[in-house]
Amino acid sequence: MMAKHLALLILGVTLLGLIGCNIKTPEIHGVVLDKETNQPVEGAWVRVTLDTRSKTIQGDVSNYLSVDSPHTRTDRNGSFLIPSRRFRKPYPPVAFGTEAVNFGIGAATVDDRGGRINLKGEKLEEFLRKKKVDLTIYSGPVERTEAEYFSHLQSLYSYCLTGRSSVEVPSVEGGCDEWELSYAIAKHERYLERFWKLLEERGYSTALDQLSYLYQKRGDFEKAIKTLTKSIALMEKKGLLKFDVWQKNKKEIEWKIDELQNKLRAKQK
Repeated sequence: MMAKHLALLILGVTLLGLIGCNIKTPEIHGVVLDKETNQPVEGAWVRVTLDTRSKTIQGDVSNYLSVDSPHTRTDRNGSFLIPSRRFRKPYPPVAFGTEAVNFGIGAATVDDRGGRINLKGEKLEEFLRKKKVDLTIYSGPVERTEAEYFSHLQSLYSYCLTGRSSVEVPSVEGGCDEWELSYAIAKHERYLERFWKLLEERGYSTALDQLSYLYQKRGDFEKAIKTLTKSIALMEKKGLLKFDVWQKNKKEIEWKIDELQNKLRAKQK
Protein backbone atom coordinates (compact mmCIF):
# COMPACT_ATOMS: atom_id res chain seq x y z
CA MET A 1 0.00 0.00 0.00
CA MET A 2 2.84 2.37 0.88
CA ALA A 3 4.55 1.57 -2.42
CA LYS A 4 1.31 2.37 -4.27
CA HIS A 5 0.97 5.75 -2.55
CA LEU A 6 4.62 6.49 -3.27
CA ALA A 7 4.13 5.69 -6.95
CA LEU A 8 1.08 7.98 -7.12
CA LEU A 9 3.04 10.75 -5.41
CA ILE A 10 5.91 10.43 -7.88
CA LEU A 11 3.45 10.45 -10.79
CA GLY A 12 1.72 13.53 -9.41
CA VAL A 13 5.00 15.40 -8.99
CA THR A 14 6.05 14.42 -12.51
CA LEU A 15 2.78 15.65 -14.02
CA LEU A 16 3.03 18.86 -12.02
CA GLY A 17 6.50 19.42 -13.40
CA LEU A 18 5.34 18.82 -16.95
CA ILE A 19 2.42 21.20 -16.59
CA GLY A 20 4.51 23.88 -14.92
CA CYS A 21 7.54 23.61 -17.20
CA ASN A 22 9.03 26.67 -18.87
CA ILE A 23 8.69 28.10 -22.35
CA LYS A 24 12.10 29.23 -23.56
CA THR A 25 12.50 31.40 -26.63
CA PRO A 26 15.68 31.25 -28.74
CA GLU A 27 18.18 34.06 -29.13
CA ILE A 28 17.12 35.97 -32.24
CA HIS A 29 19.60 37.61 -34.61
CA GLY A 30 17.48 39.60 -37.02
CA VAL A 31 17.79 42.04 -39.87
CA VAL A 32 15.19 44.36 -41.41
CA LEU A 33 15.40 44.95 -45.16
CA ASP A 34 13.35 47.17 -47.45
CA LYS A 35 11.27 44.81 -49.57
CA GLU A 36 11.63 47.03 -52.65
CA THR A 37 15.35 47.85 -52.54
CA ASN A 38 16.59 45.00 -50.32
CA GLN A 39 18.63 47.61 -48.41
CA PRO A 40 18.95 47.55 -44.60
CA VAL A 41 16.44 49.65 -42.68
CA GLU A 42 17.96 51.69 -39.87
CA GLY A 43 15.87 52.93 -36.94
CA ALA A 44 13.06 50.40 -37.12
CA TRP A 45 11.35 49.84 -33.77
CA VAL A 46 11.31 46.10 -33.08
CA ARG A 47 8.61 44.53 -30.89
CA VAL A 48 8.42 40.81 -30.12
CA THR A 49 5.50 39.06 -28.40
CA LEU A 50 4.55 35.57 -27.32
CA ASP A 51 0.88 34.62 -27.09
CA THR A 52 0.00 31.72 -24.77
CA ARG A 53 -3.25 29.98 -23.87
CA SER A 54 -3.89 28.33 -20.50
CA LYS A 55 -6.71 25.95 -19.63
CA THR A 56 -8.47 26.81 -16.36
CA ILE A 57 -11.65 25.85 -14.56
CA GLN A 58 -13.31 28.98 -15.94
CA GLY A 59 -12.14 28.23 -19.49
CA ASP A 60 -9.20 29.18 -21.69
CA VAL A 61 -7.20 32.25 -20.67
CA SER A 62 -4.92 34.04 -23.14
CA ASN A 63 -1.75 35.91 -22.19
CA TYR A 64 0.15 38.43 -24.28
CA LEU A 65 3.82 38.45 -23.22
CA SER A 66 6.53 40.92 -24.20
CA VAL A 67 9.75 39.17 -25.31
CA ASP A 68 11.93 41.98 -26.63
CA SER A 69 14.25 44.06 -24.48
CA PRO A 70 12.99 47.65 -23.98
CA HIS A 71 13.97 50.15 -26.69
CA THR A 72 15.02 47.56 -29.28
CA ARG A 73 15.82 49.20 -32.63
CA THR A 74 17.76 48.31 -35.75
CA ASP A 75 21.26 49.71 -36.27
CA ARG A 76 22.71 51.15 -39.49
CA ASN A 77 22.97 47.63 -40.88
CA GLY A 78 19.31 46.95 -40.16
CA SER A 79 20.34 44.43 -37.49
CA PHE A 80 18.82 43.74 -34.09
CA LEU A 81 19.28 41.19 -31.29
CA ILE A 82 16.63 39.67 -29.02
CA PRO A 83 18.10 37.69 -26.11
CA SER A 84 16.66 34.32 -25.16
CA ARG A 85 13.81 34.53 -22.63
CA ARG A 86 12.30 31.98 -20.28
CA PHE A 87 8.63 32.16 -19.28
CA ARG A 88 7.30 29.95 -16.51
CA LYS A 89 3.98 28.27 -17.11
CA PRO A 90 1.53 28.65 -14.22
CA TYR A 91 0.99 25.69 -11.89
CA PRO A 92 -2.38 24.16 -10.98
CA PRO A 93 -4.90 25.19 -9.83
CA VAL A 94 -4.10 28.39 -11.76
CA ALA A 95 -3.92 26.41 -14.99
CA PHE A 96 -4.15 22.79 -16.11
CA GLY A 97 -1.94 23.26 -19.13
CA THR A 98 -0.38 26.14 -21.05
CA GLU A 99 0.67 26.22 -24.69
CA ALA A 100 2.40 28.73 -26.93
CA VAL A 101 -0.03 29.91 -29.60
CA ASN A 102 1.78 32.59 -31.60
CA PHE A 103 5.20 34.20 -31.68
CA GLY A 104 5.25 37.58 -33.42
CA ILE A 105 8.24 39.68 -34.49
CA GLY A 106 7.39 43.11 -35.88
CA ALA A 107 9.44 46.08 -37.06
CA ALA A 108 7.98 49.53 -37.74
CA THR A 109 9.39 52.87 -38.90
CA VAL A 110 8.17 56.39 -38.33
CA ASP A 111 7.27 56.81 -42.03
CA ASP A 112 4.51 54.17 -41.79
CA ARG A 113 6.50 51.25 -43.13
CA GLY A 114 7.07 47.92 -41.48
CA GLY A 115 6.87 44.16 -41.57
CA ARG A 116 5.95 41.26 -39.32
CA ILE A 117 6.55 37.54 -38.95
CA ASN A 118 4.04 35.33 -37.10
CA LEU A 119 4.91 31.76 -36.14
CA LYS A 120 2.16 29.28 -35.24
CA GLY A 121 1.58 25.56 -35.02
CA GLU A 122 4.42 23.31 -36.19
CA LYS A 123 6.59 26.28 -37.22
CA LEU A 124 6.31 27.68 -33.71
CA GLU A 125 7.14 24.32 -32.11
CA GLU A 126 10.22 23.98 -34.33
CA PHE A 127 11.21 27.59 -33.55
CA LEU A 128 11.02 27.07 -29.77
CA ARG A 129 13.24 24.00 -29.95
CA LYS A 130 16.14 26.08 -31.29
CA LYS A 131 18.74 27.91 -29.20
CA LYS A 132 19.55 30.54 -31.82
CA VAL A 133 17.63 31.81 -34.86
CA ASP A 134 18.59 34.08 -37.77
CA LEU A 135 15.69 35.77 -39.51
CA THR A 136 14.88 38.58 -41.95
CA ILE A 137 11.91 40.94 -41.83
CA TYR A 138 10.98 42.70 -45.06
CA SER A 139 9.60 46.19 -44.59
CA GLY A 140 7.00 47.81 -46.82
CA PRO A 141 4.15 50.38 -46.68
CA VAL A 142 1.63 49.81 -43.87
CA GLU A 143 -1.89 50.96 -44.68
CA ARG A 144 -4.20 51.82 -41.78
CA THR A 145 -7.71 53.20 -41.66
CA GLU A 146 -8.31 56.31 -39.56
CA ALA A 147 -9.69 54.16 -36.72
CA GLU A 148 -6.70 51.79 -36.89
CA TYR A 149 -4.23 54.66 -36.90
CA PHE A 150 -6.00 56.33 -33.98
CA SER A 151 -5.85 53.07 -32.02
CA HIS A 152 -2.13 52.87 -32.80
CA LEU A 153 -1.69 56.40 -31.40
CA GLN A 154 -3.41 55.38 -28.16
CA SER A 155 -0.92 52.55 -27.75
CA LEU A 156 2.04 54.89 -28.33
CA TYR A 157 0.62 57.55 -26.02
CA SER A 158 -0.06 55.01 -23.28
CA TYR A 159 3.50 53.72 -23.59
CA CYS A 160 5.00 57.22 -23.24
CA LEU A 161 2.62 58.00 -20.38
CA THR A 162 2.89 54.80 -18.34
CA GLY A 163 5.55 52.60 -19.95
CA ARG A 164 2.81 50.14 -20.91
CA SER A 165 1.48 49.87 -24.48
CA SER A 166 -1.47 47.68 -23.43
CA VAL A 167 -2.88 46.21 -20.25
CA GLU A 168 -1.46 42.78 -21.06
CA VAL A 169 2.17 43.87 -21.49
CA PRO A 170 4.37 44.60 -18.45
CA SER A 171 5.35 48.24 -18.08
CA VAL A 172 8.80 49.46 -19.11
CA GLU A 173 10.55 51.31 -16.31
CA GLY A 174 10.87 54.98 -17.22
CA GLY A 175 8.55 54.63 -20.20
CA CYS A 176 9.63 55.78 -23.63
CA ASP A 177 13.15 57.08 -24.21
CA GLU A 178 13.94 60.22 -26.25
CA TRP A 179 13.97 58.36 -29.57
CA GLU A 180 10.60 56.71 -28.88
CA LEU A 181 9.15 60.02 -27.70
CA SER A 182 10.14 61.65 -31.01
CA TYR A 183 8.68 58.63 -32.80
CA ALA A 184 5.34 59.03 -30.98
CA ILE A 185 5.28 62.78 -31.73
CA ALA A 186 5.97 62.21 -35.42
CA LYS A 187 3.19 59.61 -35.60
CA HIS A 188 0.70 62.03 -34.04
CA GLU A 189 1.75 64.76 -36.46
CA ARG A 190 1.39 62.42 -39.46
CA TYR A 191 -2.04 61.29 -38.27
CA LEU A 192 -3.36 64.83 -37.87
CA GLU A 193 -1.98 65.83 -41.26
CA ARG A 194 -3.30 62.79 -43.07
CA PHE A 195 -6.76 62.34 -41.57
CA TRP A 196 -7.88 65.79 -40.48
CA LYS A 197 -10.72 65.91 -43.04
CA LEU A 198 -12.18 62.63 -41.73
CA LEU A 199 -11.86 63.26 -38.02
CA GLU A 200 -14.72 63.75 -35.64
CA GLU A 201 -14.27 66.79 -33.42
CA ARG A 202 -13.54 64.75 -30.29
CA GLY A 203 -11.08 62.48 -32.09
CA TYR A 204 -9.19 65.45 -33.47
CA SER A 205 -9.24 67.18 -30.08
CA THR A 206 -7.95 64.03 -28.36
CA ALA A 207 -5.06 63.71 -30.80
CA LEU A 208 -4.16 67.38 -30.31
CA ASP A 209 -4.30 67.05 -26.53
CA GLN A 210 -2.06 63.98 -26.61
CA LEU A 211 0.39 65.66 -28.95
CA SER A 212 0.55 68.66 -26.64
CA TYR A 213 1.43 66.40 -23.71
CA LEU A 214 4.17 64.69 -25.75
CA TYR A 215 5.64 68.08 -26.69
CA GLN A 216 5.54 69.03 -23.01
CA LYS A 217 7.29 65.78 -22.04
CA ARG A 218 10.06 66.68 -24.49
CA GLY A 219 10.31 70.14 -22.96
CA ASP A 220 8.96 71.95 -26.05
CA PHE A 221 6.43 74.16 -24.26
CA GLU A 222 5.92 76.53 -27.21
CA LYS A 223 4.69 73.73 -29.50
CA ALA A 224 2.58 72.34 -26.67
CA ILE A 225 0.84 75.71 -26.28
CA LYS A 226 0.31 76.13 -30.04
CA THR A 227 -1.21 72.65 -30.25
CA LEU A 228 -3.72 73.35 -27.48
CA THR A 229 -4.55 76.70 -29.08
CA LYS A 230 -5.44 74.82 -32.28
CA SER A 231 -7.86 72.70 -30.27
CA ILE A 232 -9.72 75.78 -29.01
CA ALA A 233 -9.76 77.28 -32.51
CA LEU A 234 -11.36 74.07 -33.80
CA MET A 235 -14.13 74.33 -31.20
CA GLU A 236 -14.84 77.92 -32.21
CA LYS A 237 -14.81 77.10 -35.92
CA LYS A 238 -17.24 74.22 -35.47
CA GLY A 239 -19.58 76.27 -33.26
CA LEU A 240 -19.22 73.79 -30.41
CA LEU A 241 -18.83 76.29 -27.60
CA LYS A 242 -22.60 76.75 -27.33
CA PHE A 243 -22.64 73.38 -25.57
CA ASP A 244 -21.73 73.18 -21.87
CA VAL A 245 -19.52 70.11 -22.29
CA TRP A 246 -17.33 71.93 -24.81
CA GLN A 247 -17.23 75.08 -22.67
CA LYS A 248 -15.92 72.93 -19.84
CA ASN A 249 -13.39 71.36 -22.17
CA LYS A 250 -12.24 74.79 -23.30
CA LYS A 251 -11.69 75.95 -19.70
CA GLU A 252 -9.61 72.86 -18.96
CA ILE A 253 -7.47 73.54 -22.04
CA GLU A 254 -7.04 77.20 -21.10
CA TRP A 255 -5.89 76.10 -17.64
CA LYS A 256 -3.32 73.82 -19.27
CA ILE A 257 -2.14 76.67 -21.51
CA ASP A 258 -1.65 78.95 -18.48
CA GLU A 259 0.34 76.22 -16.75
CA LEU A 260 2.53 75.70 -19.81
CA GLN A 261 3.12 79.44 -20.20
CA ASN A 262 4.37 79.58 -16.61
CA LYS A 263 6.73 76.70 -17.31
CA LEU A 264 7.94 78.39 -20.49
CA ARG A 265 8.66 81.65 -18.65
CA ALA A 266 10.53 79.76 -15.95
CA LYS A 267 12.56 77.94 -18.61
CA GLN A 268 13.47 81.19 -20.36
CA LYS A 269 14.81 82.87 -17.22
